[in-house]
Amino acid sequence: MLSLKGIVGGYANTPIIKGIDLKIERGEFFALLGPNGSGKTTLFKLITGQLPLLKGESIIDGQALSSLTALEKAKKIAVLTQEAHVSFDYTVEEIISLGRYPYQKGFLKNLSKKDYEVMESVMEITKTTNFEKKPFRTLSGGEKQRVLLAKALAQEPEMLLLDEPTNHLDIKHTFQMLDLLKEWQQARGLTIFAILHDLNVASLYADRVGLLHQGKFLEVGDINTLRKEDQLEKVYEVQVKTQSHPAIPKPQLLMTPNFRETPECKDFFQSYSIEKNEKYVHLTFEQPLRTISNGVIGDGIQWIKHFCNFHVEKHYNCSEPDKDIQRWMEKHHIPHEQSVGMMTAVNLEDVIVSKKRVGDNHSIMAVVTAGTGNAVDISSKVKAMEDVKIGTINTMVFIDAHFTDGALVNGIMSATEGKVRALQDLQIKDPLSNTFASGTSTDSVVLAVTQQGEKTPYAGSGTLIGKAIGEVVYEATTNAVKKYLKRVKVNDNS
Repeated sequence: MLSLKGIVGGYANTPIIKGIDLKIERGEFFALLGPNGSGKTTLFKLITGQLPLLKGESIIDGQALSSLTALEKAKKIAVLTQEAHVSFDYTVEEIISLGRYPYQKGFLKNLSKKDYEVMESVMEITKTTNFEKKPFRTLSGGEKQRVLLAKALAQEPEMLLLDEPTNHLDIKHTFQMLDLLKEWQQARGLTIFAILHDLNVASLYADRVGLLHQGKFLEVGDINTLRKEDQLEKVYEVQVKTQSHPAIPKPQLLMTPNFRETPECKDFFQSYSIEKNEKYVHLTFEQPLRTISNGVIGDGIQWIKHFCNFHVEKHYNCSEPDKDIQRWMEKHHIPHEQSVGMMTAVNLEDVIVSKKRVGDNHSIMAVVTAGTGNAVDISSKVKAMEDVKIGTINTMVFIDAHFTDGALVNGIMSATEGKVRALQDLQIKDPLSNTFASGTSTDSVVLAVTQQGEKTPYAGSGTLIGKAIGEVVYEATTNAVKKYLKRVKVNDNS
């Protein structure tokens, strides 16, 4: 569709673009990325002919752009820039009608029935119909951008060149515009070349990206190019962390400022408060902790300040337990957006808190409630019964340390190993298979770290910190299960 061959150009014979080769396929969405001053807008102007080429050539469908007339170019390429300046007091409808100019015939260039049909269609899909009679100058920046997009689409181009098209748009209208462009790309084979400022938006919509650095491409590739942190840091000169989008298989980027707040140093075991009663156990930390959890709410990897374990009746049954926990938290003025929430039918008076110092740098605390009424051997081939007794082991582990995400997973494994070993030593069995249990069918766990101190990449059972996690969880689980069994025995005898 479009080929750039050895493009060199700039201002007053000073090259800003220093040799660009690029091929954009028909029906592709290509995003040009780079910081201010990297040459993005200059390259855009060289392609559109707003600046003369010092060297190289732009070719579209096998023809040099420089050889095409203005009308021939307009039938192939539409341009949408950041600038929304219009010299005359045109109405919205008149602005959009300019997009039909390449198709008008005769000396007077009157609009045809087909022209009006196209205009009505693009006004409807860009949501500009409601102000088609308004003067363009009276519109907001976002409204102007939508009108100019409608004008560009009215050209029915094969290729659309966009210079930061969402610059004046809020989040809602940004996504509406780009969703529309993706629909046109996929349904009509529209080719899109866009300068985008937001890397995360580019990742969501582009098929390929080009990282422009000091007038040259540092790299051109698919969206997984945006997973290369070293490349991004070189281009943008800021610390970048990449992660996967939680809903679609595309990367998203997080920028880390050089300035960071340094929390007041305090003994770890003095950095939280705990409230215990028959309805819930609630721990509140002064600073958010980095967590990994399978809690009813607050699951996944997050930053959390509040950790709650709520008591429910033995026959509790609800299709939306997360909504229940949120409602309970609101009742007690606990912000559920900053919380991990679990639930258990175990008597919360039997909660166990175990603590351990690990050398001079680390402290660990485990908070465990345990019931074994539905103990399960995960390796057993005996089919689980649907109607089982309520019983769960809820484990909370808090550590004064700095873990990588991999170490968080290691830590969960170490905590689980400690729990399983405790069940084995206590000879807790799966009532269906009569084999040693590995847990219960409803276990919850959270591991939370302060992210203070030297970074720890591993926390498995072969490390000092991993072994300590297992020891603390083993101790807390053992004592919690013993309390549970004692209470069950007393109740059975009463």
